[in-house]
Amino acid sequence: MLRSFREFLETEAKVKISGGAYAQYSFDGRQPLAFVAEIFDHVLGSHTGKPLPDSIIDVCGGAQFGKTILALNFGAYATAILGYNWGLYLPDDDLVEGIVDSKLRPDVIEQIDWLGPLMQVGKGESKTGRSVNRKGAFMVSGLHSHGSSAGNGEFKAFGMIRGMGKIPTSFSMDVAMEDEKDDIPAKRSKYLTGRMTASDLRLRSSIGTQRVHGSGQNKQFENGSQHVMQYPVSLSEQKVVRDNYADIFTRSIIGEDVVNHYKLGDLVSVEEQWPQVCRMQVGESPSESDPRLELTGKFKNSEGREWAYEPGQEFYLACPDTGVQIDREFPVPVAQRPDRIKMRKWSVRISQISIAAAPLNQIVSRWHDAVRDPDLMVVFRCDVQAMPQSTTQAITPDVIERSKAVAEPYDFSLSLAQHTSGYAGLDTGNRCWFVARESHSESKKRTKWAEDIPLGDMVSRSVTLFHKMQLSCLFIDARPAVDEARSITYALHGLNDYDWPQIDDPDKAYISFPGGLIWDGQRKRWKNLKAAVVEFTKKEGAGIEQKLGKETKGGKTWFYPIISCNRFETIDRAVKELLTPNENVVRVVDGAVLEDPVMQFPRKVPGSPVGVELLESHFITGSKKVEDDEGNGTDYVDKCENHLLLAAAYAALAEEVGAGSNRATKFHYSTPTGRTHRARQKRSGGLI
Repeated sequence: MLRSFREFLETEAKVKISGGAYAQYSFDGRQPLAFVAEIFDHVLGSHTGKPLPDSIIDVCGGAQFGKTILALNFGAYATAILGYNWGLYLPDDDLVEGIVDSKLRPDVIEQIDWLGPLMQVGKGESKTGRSVNRKGAFMVSGLHSHGSSAGNGEFKAFGMIRGMGKIPTSFSMDVAMEDEKDDIPAKRSKYLTGRMTASDLRLRSSIGTQRVHGSGQNKQFENGSQHVMQYPVSLSEQKVVRDNYADIFTRSIIGEDVVNHYKLGDLVSVEEQWPQVCRMQVGESPSESDPRLELTGKFKNSEGREWAYEPGQEFYLACPDTGVQIDREFPVPVAQRPDRIKMRKWSVRISQISIAAAPLNQIVSRWHDAVRDPDLMVVFRCDVQAMPQSTTQAITPDVIERSKAVAEPYDFSLSLAQHTSGYAGLDTGNRCWFVARESHSESKKRTKWAEDIPLGDMVSRSVTLFHKMQLSCLFIDARPAVDEARSITYALHGLNDYDWPQIDDPDKAYISFPGGLIWDGQRKRWKNLKAAVVEFTKKEGAGIEQKLGKETKGGKTWFYPIISCNRFETIDRAVKELLTPNENVVRVVDGAVLEDPVMQFPRKVPGSPVGVELLESHFITGSKKVEDDEGNGTDYVDKCENHLLLAAAYAALAEEVGAGSNRATKFHYSTPTGRTHRARQKRSGGLI
């Protein structure tokens, strides 16, 4: 006799708690999820008896606070109570088995006593009515005692959890949900609408983390009502919210202006005003004089006194200006685009910070680590703040001009400043593009030179520029000029006249080449790198891999350095150097937030080399984001005038990898057995 999805959750569903036990599902400390449940009930007509066909509900949140279990319980409710066919789509088939065996069975089916007997897991039905056996499918049959889409009496409904490795065509449904939409190919996702043509409901929903600006889950958020959890900062207004909470939900769902209706005044979005919204309690109770969290990871009060973060301290959320404590238990859902509700498009952003049940000390700890690690900061923005990292925004002319103003203007030059190191990158093609950078410190770098080079002159000109500028390391695009790229590595390491010996199992060996280049096979590291070939072969998040390249010339095996990495991350490294905290790129250097961009561009005046203007236009053009041919997320645009941006990205990678390749003192190689071998090279005098 359940009448709503929310009632189903609060009376029938269970959640896993510490120690592997289960407890009754509760919205205590998770009020934003209660708001989501109410939206589903509104669309299903749980209270009116009139469903709203062709609705879209997108839950765009941080990580690990119950989005997937909410979706699975909705699948149980939609099939077993309402008689709807329900489908949950994952990025690939490999995830289906894990969801079924680790979440659907133990966390949903086995926790609801009456649900198991109604279900046959592993059974489905194709659109032709043929019964099929499939992992991730289940069939629900039983008797309805109240009206539903299946009517009164006997019913049969199907659920399906599937990967989106290929376009779905086999099953019809009333509800299509997507989990982690950022990883689902956009073109395949569009076919889900066609699976619901025979339905009277046609409800679509996505639920996942926002990682990429303007794409995937973030695009769904921007296309919907854009509900954001906000909080009153006066005690009287907090009481108004508590006393009228159910009505606030109802009004917000239908698009009414609840802020003006209840005269709430200014509200605070905790994720948008993080970290200043967080305070450390230094006395026995919260005080308006308590220090607030800064971008550096330290706490500072109004008098400038600082407190360092230590585990075990007491933290709370408060208005950044007044210090009035925020009650995380009662957020106000505010629609930034209420006009979208008329189109039946709801989207809700839920950060971990807005979940009162999420320990605040854990969030502060993660922030403390993130301010010291740019990669962890990206994760914090996405998983905790539920906001895509804005370093993915395009470079604009204003960003370029800002980079020129961070220090004294300078001109392009083929000479490095004293006490600096130089690194370069080379993008190859019919014309090749060279960029050199000058590194003063961790927080100060300059783009020192840029030019295009004919393919026929690629090797000679690159080697000449390397020596003339006294550079430390040059990284070269692996394709399409494969032979030329390798030739540069041999030339810069002095290996063109080397009499290459035969080496057993070179990938695992420790090899010292004449001139100082060393391959440490056990650690998969190059030392004393002057040049390397770059291959874009890694998936995003897989890091940088150093490899031993091989080619056969003159009947002998030649070796050269290869750096394997991800295209997006390599370009993003160069783009980030031009961004600042204004774009949510936070760097902490010597305990202080760096307010200026790391990279400085040269001034552009009459008579400046053509490379100055080309550098700016290539950065602006190449830093734009578009969907790839498969619609799989977004990437930096390709096949355009972005060559100097790519060259600059190789140069930034050369500094990151090349600067860490320390000179070794031992000249030997070790086999996997641990035996050390020494062999004198007759022609060069080097040791192998």
